[in-house]
Amino acid sequence: MRCTSLLCRISASPELQRTSMRLARALRHPLKLGASVALAGALAVAPALHAQQAIQVFLSAVDGDGKPVTDLRAEDINIMVDGSLCKTTKFDAIDWPVKLTLMVDNGPVHNDALRQLREALRLFIAELPTDMEVSIISIDPAPRWIYKPGADRVKMLSSIDLLIPDQGAPKFIDALSEAADRVNKDKTDKNKEKGNYFPVFMMVGSAGLEGSNPRDYQVNKLFKQVADNAVTVHIVMQQNSTRSSDIASGTNQIEVGLRLTQLTGGRYESINSETRLSTLLPEYGKRIAASHARQAHQYRITCQPTGGGTPKQITAATNRGGMSAALTLDGRIP
Repeated sequence: MRCTSLLCRISASPELQRTSMRLARALRHPLKLGASVALAGALAVAPALHAQQAIQVFLSAVDGDGKPVTDLRAEDINIMVDGSLCKTTKFDAIDWPVKLTLMVDNGPVHNDALRQLREALRLFIAELPTDMEVSIISIDPAPRWIYKPGADRVKMLSSIDLLIPDQGAPKFIDALSEAADRVNKDKTDKNKEKGNYFPVFMMVGSAGLEGSNPRDYQVNKLFKQVADNAVTVHIVMQQNSTRSSDIASGTNQIEVGLRLTQLTGGRYESINSETRLSTLLPEYGKRIAASHARQAHQYRITCQPTGGGTPKQITAATNRGGMSAALTLDGRIP
């Protein structure tokens, strides 16, 4: 059978298959840290990692009250590779913030419910930490700044009123691609400090007409940049049962949205009524806030395996009790 849909075509490409494997392996594995106990839920190591190559992992630890543990030292944690001690060569406490890009479909599907959409977005923002950097972008007829990156809550909430209905075809994939490009530019900047943050994309989209018309290589690039830069993607997809022709033409953004959320550990929700937004978007806000609390206080550990052969599994052990932790390859905690 011939492959015709966008994701069907690009899924067959070696590039996307490698990207999918990296993303799947980089997702968090929650671990219980007990006194002198080797941890279950081992990380699978990317096949490209060779024998004797230094390994870097991120550890996020919280105490019994869910508060970040900020006083860990290198001697408190042992990283194990395939059951053998991996000698720690670098142990850094990192305090990288989450930076959120909020993208909103202001196209035909929301024209009759603009008030509900704006109110739901305000409720979403109310759940976020007040110091979180947020940018807001409308995607119809093309991606356009509504609120440039900042944390001024008053201006941010006021910018929601700038969402104006448009009758064109929203650029769902273009908006995600441009956001990924901006993150990639920061992460590859000569000034390394510029990329020291964890990016999160939140898309409030629709399953209607999609105006992006992307090429296969552009979607492959989007997936690669999301994988390389530890981006978490969340999607809310608004359906409109009275516009069956639009739903039939919304396949591309549905496929891309589903795949991105699955591979980054994000959340994908499809809804049929705008009234659901007022309760659903605050749920997303709470999840992003919780992720921020965990991601913003982590430890980046570099170690040198002592055994021979290609590493297959990474685990950890500690002499300190009363903690739970997430051990990841890229620091992403969705």
